[in-house]
Amino acid sequence: MTVAPGSGAPLPLPWLTDARFRCFGCSPHNPVGLALPLARLPGDRIGAWTTFAERFASYPGIVHGGVISTLVDEVMGNLVALERGRLAFCVTLRTRMLAPLRIGRPYLCSARLVAAGTDDADGAVIRAEADVSDVDGDLHAIASGTYQPIRAAHARTLMGLDDAEYATLQHYFDHQMGT
Repeated sequence: MTVAPGSGAPLPLPWLTDARFRCFGCSPHNPVGLALPLARLPGDRIGAWTTFAERFASYPGIVHGGVISTLVDEVMGNLVALERGRLAFCVTLRTRMLAPLRIGRPYLCSARLVAAGTDDADGAVIRAEADVSDVDGDLHAIASGTYQPIRAAHARTLMGLDDAEYATLQHYFDHQMGT
């Protein structure tokens, strides 16, 4: 699928305005992160165009494989959150590199749910797939991941939230986001 850079409806992720969320992948509040701009794409997908800076290199001019894995995880994880209405942890991630990504060139990472499974209220994992392609539509990486929805009580313990933080963030975990 070829999609022009900047195309797709921008996604106003509800947590992007919260300075406590400093996600390396999507947050504008993380000065060393990717700050990925996510958008709706055709076919029940979301995606992000990105051009990697030199600070994300491994070999000269080549994007580090761990950064590519972060890219696909971020886009798949946000898709899970948006489609299921709750945040989730990645529990498995498999990334296959097909061709190097070059520093300074634009790439599209797009993701889709592949196995919605049962209602995640029962604790079932959610499966997603992603691919990374260049402006010509040539595939550079493919990935698959499984995501475990997070319950608010579990998030409170893991994140060390106090009562006020817990009250503010609880709806990201146990309710439909944005409601």
